[in-house]
This record gives sequence, C-alpha cells and structure tokens, in this order.
Amino acid sequence: MTLAPERATDAAAPEPGPAAPTRERWRLFGFIALCLVCVAVAVGYVAHAGGRNTRTLDAHGALAAGAPSPAAVMAQPHLLVRDMAAGQAGYAGVLPLGDPAGARAVTDLACARLYMAAGNGICLSDHGDILNPYKAVFFGPDLKARAEKPLAGVPSRARVSADGKYGMSTVFVTGDSYAPGSFSTRTTIWDMATGNEFVNLEGFSVWSGGQELQSPDHNFWGVTFDPADSNHFFATLGTKGHTYLVDGHISDRKVKILRDGVECPDLSPDGTKIAFKQRTSAGEANAPTWQLAVLDLATLHDHPLAETRNVDDQAEWLDNATVVYAVDTGVGAPIIYAVPADGTGTPRLFVADADSPSVAR
Repeated sequence: MTLAPERATDAAAPEPGPAAPTRERWRLFGFIALCLVCVAVAVGYVAHAGGRNTRTLDAHGALAAGAPSPAAVMAQPHLLVRDMAAGQAGYAGVLPLGDPAGARAVTDLACARLYMAAGNGICLSDHGDILNPYKAVFFGPDLKARAEKPLAGVPSRARVSADGKYGMSTVFVTGDSYAPGSFSTRTTIWDMATGNEFVNLEGFSVWSGGQELQSPDHNFWGVTFDPADSNHFFATLGTKGHTYLVDGHISDRKVKILRDGVECPDLSPDGTKIAFKQRTSAGEANAPTWQLAVLDLATLHDHPLAETRNVDDQAEWLDNATVVYAVDTGVGAPIIYAVPADGTGTPRLFVADADSPSVAR
C-alpha cells in the first residue's frame, strides 16, 4: 500500500531540475568576480609601481655626473642610508662618516629598510612583483644583489650582526592577527652567507622567572645582535599588551624576559647599553607615540634622551656616546638626527633627507 506513494515521491524528485543551471550560473559569476579581483590587483600594483619616485640619475649616471663611487666612499668609515632626497628617494646611498653632509654615492639598490655589517648587507625591498611584492635582498660590498627571498609582509626593521654572519628582518603581516585591532609581525634570522632562512623567532620558547610562558599572541620585532657574540641577541616581545625586552641565544631557541616597556632595542658598540623607544602616549588606537631612551644593561634602569619628538624608529649607535635615528613627521622627507646617549644636550641634524642609518666605523 505504501509502495505507490513512495514511487510517486521518487518520480517527483527530479522536478527541481533548474537548480543545476543555476549552480552553473553562480560558478560563472564567481569566476568573473575572481577575474575582476585579479585585474584590480594587477592595476593596483602597476599604479603603485608607476607612482614610485622617478629617479633623476641611476648609479652609472650619477657617477658620470661627478658623484663619488660607492667603493671609494666605503673604503673609509662611512654611513649607509636609505636616500630620501628628491630624485633618489628609496634607494641606498653611501656617505663618508666624517662628512655626512657631503656628496652621496648613488646606488641602484631599492630598499624600504637596509643594514650592512662586515661586508654583508640586507635590504628589505618593496620592489617585488604581484605575487611577492616584498622581498629580502642580500648584497655584498659591491651593493649588488646576490640572493633574494620573498617576505611575508610589509618591511619594518633590519639588522646584521657585527661579524656579518646573521641578518634580521621584521615585517608586518596581515591575516594572522589574534585580536581585533592588533598587529602581527614575523621576525626572521637569516644566514647571510647563503641568504637562506636560519630561524623564525616565533619558534622560540619564552621564559620568565624559570617558567615557560605560552600564548598565541607572541610577536617579536627589533632584534639587535651582541657585537662580541653574534649568537647572542636582544629583541622585543609583544604579548597581552606588554612590550618586553628579551635576551636570547640563537642556538638555544629560547628567550628570557628582562623587563617591560622596551621596543626596538639597539645594543651599543661596547655591549653595555641599549637604545630603545618607549611608548609615551597611547594616542589614537592606531597612532601611539614614542620617545627614545637608553637602558643600562647592568641595572636595567633607563633614562630618556633629549629628543622629545615622536620617534618611531630602531635607533643606531654612532659611537658609545651618541645615538642616531630618523624623525619622520609625514611632511617632507625624513631626517636623521644625532643626540648624546647620556640624556644631555640637544638633537642635531646629522643627515638630511635620509633614514635607516647603518654605521660602518
């Protein structure tokens, strides 16, 4: 008795047949939307590339026009910077340390951040392609690329150990943040001889008071290497609203927390002090402010420097008594200033139209 209704139900099942064409239409619409997104990305990249600063002269043209060669300047104590002067903005420049206001050597190395030590340099570039817009470029004394590796996000910080063995890159990464309104970083230590990734700091364990701390929001940035031992480093750990100074050894794959309130540390040439930026105001949710300070590693006490403007930079030591750093107000090109490390004196202009200083003494 029930067989007839069941057959009737089975026979009625094919009636929603138009759903198949509907699904096909949606697939077509999805494909078209994907194509439009790809076109938009391509157009955006071309517009971005086309909007970059147009160079006045490349390295060869600058040399022919009378500029010094990078090799000649680098044969003496010198300063490597990201030149931000009109016509050269975004390219590495070299100038004599004894005359930082003098003529700059022009290079063809395009960088958002860079650093060099012991003949090995790392350039965090935003001159990639559509698939990999950011890359780490490894270069030698000739300032020419010898290896490149893609970066996962927007370039932020770069350093090289004093012996040239290790390099560091910090980038801002989107898509793997753990809380609304927060940011995520990825800090990589590189083998400068090969340009290969050596280790990612996210794989390091974190210790405090003999206990291991575990949290999915651990972010590291601003590595600085010990001048006497490149295996030893300091860095910033951001977690749960705090910015801790951490002390670690690459071979141990772990760090220990030293104290709170330290960002973007940079170790002095004698290894006794750390220049860093400390937050002075929460400001808007996306616009905090910082002031430079120096910390004594023996006591972990710090004092502010005489620079009172907002400085969002990883400072560099000119020598054991002087710190240099870039100030970018958003109006005009950034400028590198110098200030005494003991908190006295006043800031003085060191290099106009430049940032990302790297001192070769």
